[in-house]
Amino acid sequence: MFNRLQIITLGAILAVTTALSGCDKAPPKKQAATPLAVATVSVSAADEPHWIAILGQAEGAREVEVRPQVGGLLKKIHYKEGEPVKAGALMFEIDEAPLVAKLNAAAASRQKANADFLQADRELERTKSLFHAGAESRKAYDDALTLKEQLRFALNAAKAAEDEAKINLSWAKVKAPASGLASRALVNPGALVTANTTLLASITQHNDLRVTFSPSDRALNGQSVTLQNRVRLFNAAGKEIQARLNYVSQFLDPSLGTRLMRAKILDPQQVLPGEFLHVRLMTGIDKQVFRVPQGAVLQLPDGTYAVYVFDNGQAKQKEVTVGAWDGEDWIIKTGLQSGDRVIIDQILRLRDGIAVKESPLQAQGA
Repeated sequence: MFNRLQIITLGAILAVTTALSGCDKAPPKKQAATPLAVATVSVSAADEPHWIAILGQAEGAREVEVRPQVGGLLKKIHYKEGEPVKAGALMFEIDEAPLVAKLNAAAASRQKANADFLQADRELERTKSLFHAGAESRKAYDDALTLKEQLRFALNAAKAAEDEAKINLSWAKVKAPASGLASRALVNPGALVTANTTLLASITQHNDLRVTFSPSDRALNGQSVTLQNRVRLFNAAGKEIQARLNYVSQFLDPSLGTRLMRAKILDPQQVLPGEFLHVRLMTGIDKQVFRVPQGAVLQLPDGTYAVYVFDNGQAKQKEVTVGAWDGEDWIIKTGLQSGDRVIIDQILRLRDGIAVKESPLQAQGA
């Protein structure tokens, strides 16, 4: 059995021996970091159109409002809402009873005026015979002649009033003023409508549509816009619709700071009246700029923008000045040079100076 002193001495000897043996081993070497595989795209300077984006709304180029030409109680709706109607088709019917009464009154007035006129004509003939026989004065003859002319005018006025009453009665049947797609009825049967005021419905010529939009003066940035400027339309699904400018206002709306513009839709079958469309208007040409995929551009904490370029096996960060988006690309105005290979993936893993290598497979996929 070992005593306590011997055990302590033996432990000390073992500890020293272990320490000395460890000094003979060299520390492990750090392994070099594996370069990050990235995809790149080579960029070159080119002139690119400058576009601004606005929201526009489609409308009928010849949209017609249907309003009653006589007032009264709306009696019936004769058309199917949302379906095509032909010019002259019956759409609404207004209660005719008051209009029939007015026509009867006008006809009675015309008949009385006609009777008065015939009586004045007979009196004139008698006075004329007496005047030529020397039995009546010149004044009596002139008075009879004047009375006949006055009653002639009264008869003409009564005839005109009767014709107006007939026209008003015909207007009780509100007909389509043009062919096209009819909107929903804006007034229900039983409502009181006012002549030339109440809007009953609207009709849109579906084969002739346009889109109106109003870019701000700030967005135009002093650029001159004429009918020769290109315009592109996109629906909510992103499908492009062919169009061309056909109106550019030469005045600025002082209350909104915008200019009204309009483009004719060349294929109206793809658009519904009232549909909102994304409008892209070309306002100029950006000289010697670069196209870079949007995903390759990152915004720095201070609000500036940067991209990473492949430079001798390293990722180098370059600060850039950005322009507008164009499709899936971002227009870069300054900060790049022709021939730069911009890294387009692994963006969140990149740091300035990190080792990278180009991956042909990833570049091909990109």
